[in-house]
Amino acid sequence: MFWLCEPLFNSDCAILRMSSRHSTLLKDVFVVASILSLMVTGILASGGSHHWGYSGEDDPAHWYNFYDLCNGNKQSPIDIVPSSAKPQNFLPIHLGNYDTNGKSLTLINNGHTVLLSLPKNYADYRMPFVRDGGLTNQFIFAQVHFHWGAEGVRGSEHTVDNKHYAAELHFVHYNKKYGSLGNATSHPDGLAVLGVFVEESKEDNPALDPITSVLDHVVHEGNEWVLNDTLSLRDLLPESLSKFYRYMGSLTTPGCQEIVVWTVFADPITASEHQLAEFRQLISEDGDNLVNNYRPPQPLNGRTVHVRSASAKMAASLVAVLLPIVALLAL
Repeated sequence: MFWLCEPLFNSDCAILRMSSRHSTLLKDVFVVASILSLMVTGILASGGSHHWGYSGEDDPAHWYNFYDLCNGNKQSPIDIVPSSAKPQNFLPIHLGNYDTNGKSLTLINNGHTVLLSLPKNYADYRMPFVRDGGLTNQFIFAQVHFHWGAEGVRGSEHTVDNKHYAAELHFVHYNKKYGSLGNATSHPDGLAVLGVFVEESKEDNPALDPITSVLDHVVHEGNEWVLNDTLSLRDLLPESLSKFYRYMGSLTTPGCQEIVVWTVFADPITASEHQLAEFRQLISEDGDNLVNNYRPPQPLNGRTVHVRSASAKMAASLVAVLLPIVALLAL
């Protein structure tokens, strides 16, 4: 999960009125500072510092050799065990502007996945966001990307009782208080990601058609395509959002920074075999078919996984109502 692409520094920061010697020294310091900042935010880790992939010597089992954080204690994804999840009375999660997106979304093959992003000049007042549902702040939409398998029995990053789904969507958001995606990646509460399972079905999912119908335009790494048809982000989420799992984790791609508040919905969406096959025709940065681009579940290491459901919320409300009545009857 997760690739960054925005620069943090602007070339017009150069100071012109300095001696040649001091100017050169300042430039050297500036370059070093820039590199350090990029390393912290994961920009170099996401593409340039070392090649990584999903097979061979560059597979997830070897990431920690080049990215120390990939061997951390709060890594993602995980295997979700519903019977062990701790009920929590979160408010319903709130989606803002998730149903107002049009044809301006851009589809990109970055060699590791295919992702959808908004144009840079997208109006702030229309920007999709999430809040509530136990989140500590408002989180602004950055992009959504996909993980999938070579066949329908695997492909999701998270599993449920060791069960894989055919694919998984990740809706990436950054914490509004940090102002930008790049700034947010250096904070432990920087990102909130919504995980959505995709279950293989016999029928096409109409919500995915605007994407799957144009995947042949982004077959190779670096290909981009602006969607021809209107797409609502809300339609890519399950109909019911009442039950979800929550835990603290990491990016699921190098550099594996542990900065993500994960929300994984219990209900999946669907995709037909035909639609999933469109993803499998894509080509990775290595020139192979882009399939099985998922990281295996990581150790939980004592973390608590919470579960929110409408039934749990109702039970808690009922207890809150009955307790005072029981207390009165006991008098």
